[in-house]
Amino acid sequence: MRNFWKIWSVAGVLAAMFMPMKAEAIYQSTSDTYTTVLDYIENNRRLYRERKLTEDQLQLMEDAKEMTRNLRQPVDPSKPKPMMLEGDDMYYDQTTGDVYARGDVRATSIDYRRFETEEARGNLKKEEIQVDGKAHMLQMTPGQERITMDGYRLVYHYGKQTGRMEEGRGKIGNYYVYGRRFEFYPDKVYVYDGWQSRCNAKTPDYRVSGDLIEIYPGNEILIYQARFWIKDKILYTRDYYRIDIGPDKKNMPQFPRAGYNNDDGFWIAQNFGFSPLRRVYAFADLKYFSKHGYRPVYGLHWANGGNTVKLEWGYYEDSNENWVKKEPTFIYQYSHQLGKWPFTYSLNFEEGRWTRVRKNVPGLTSTHIYYGVTLSPYAIKLGGSYDWRITSSVSYGITTESYNHSKVKGFSYSAMMLKDFGEALTLYAGYNYSKSTTMNSLFAYGLDSYGHQFHFGASIRLTPKDRLVVGRSIDVRKGEVRDIDYYWFHDFHCAELIVRRRSKRDKWEVSLEFQPW
Repeated sequence: MRNFWKIWSVAGVLAAMFMPMKAEAIYQSTSDTYTTVLDYIENNRRLYRERKLTEDQLQLMEDAKEMTRNLRQPVDPSKPKPMMLEGDDMYYDQTTGDVYARGDVRATSIDYRRFETEEARGNLKKEEIQVDGKAHMLQMTPGQERITMDGYRLVYHYGKQTGRMEEGRGKIGNYYVYGRRFEFYPDKVYVYDGWQSRCNAKTPDYRVSGDLIEIYPGNEILIYQARFWIKDKILYTRDYYRIDIGPDKKNMPQFPRAGYNNDDGFWIAQNFGFSPLRRVYAFADLKYFSKHGYRPVYGLHWANGGNTVKLEWGYYEDSNENWVKKEPTFIYQYSHQLGKWPFTYSLNFEEGRWTRVRKNVPGLTSTHIYYGVTLSPYAIKLGGSYDWRITSSVSYGITTESYNHSKVKGFSYSAMMLKDFGEALTLYAGYNYSKSTTMNSLFAYGLDSYGHQFHFGASIRLTPKDRLVVGRSIDVRKGEVRDIDYYWFHDFHCAELIVRRRSKRDKWEVSLEFQPW
């Protein structure tokens, strides 16, 4: 089934809910031509941009490794860490440990830290460095958050990993930050009268400011007296705002999403979520459509050891503009490897009260039940200069409805072949068969009108800022082209425009999303 509600894009204002939100958006498309298999290209591109190291960071890592190779004896953890100090003019007192340097000063610690300035003083025995003017700070210490920071009046105890800086600006982990004052501790960073953003512009396209920002690397960011900005305009304010940056964080955008298409008109949406208990995630996906009104989705998710349990309420739309209201629906899935075989299997179950929604008028209501099993072999890679990847799966499912006591059961199977020709071109082709179609099912949601499908398409990189995706879907039995999708991706500075043309249906979709840069 196609998950309509994973639509993405951003821009606009929504302040109806005030629950803690998660961070980081993952791109997920909707399509009738299976261009969704190419979503990894967009996500890999964003991930690469987010994690790409700067030249300064790469140089620091190489210099620290070189220091390690040149050590005459192993580092004694009870003694100050070795540091290399460089400068045009230098003074060092071996008795007290006091050091002074001036002119292109670089202090590099063996634990992957570096401080650069024009004039510095400190004490190597106390593992302390002080800069009264402007300082550039780098941290690439394994197991700790990456830090790149420029600021003034720096005092840092690199042995204790504590310090302070004024008028600082830079990047901590994946977030760009600014603050009138910074305090550094081994397990946290305090930012006073500052902001954080995923955008690196001088005036970020989007940011969240606060009187105090507490950053706990690998865990969370807490912002007090938070103000949400688009450029120089405040969207709304909150007394307290939390961002989950832990390893199991949910991927949600910080700012509203918005878009337009022929069927729904203009729409605006915002995700909110938090974890009330370990492994439990509560969310609200609030949406407003100019043609439909308010259509939200709420839910609770729990996951552990291959088991996933979901309880959800709200309005759902598929890629064919079919709507259902679930009030509520219960979903269970279990996935695991099949013994030592290169297969995974999943057990799926859903039971919910579904209501058909058409033109804002509720239609028939039924207790919808689905249960089935899916077997998926591991992807097969074929040799060559660029590997072919082949994925496949086979499922058997049963769907029953209380409204008309109907039952649809049978097999579904799919096979997909995909090949990357470097960054410029990716091709895919596949075949799908499904027993369940709109012709034999009570609800059209998530289904096509034809069971045998052949689809193929391509992702073409036009420029560093532009990418084109084309996909086609063919009704195998009738030999007809049923759908043709065109996507154009265009990068702005910290946003991305996506235009979709559904040529067989003469429809357009446009969306804009703020994204990491």
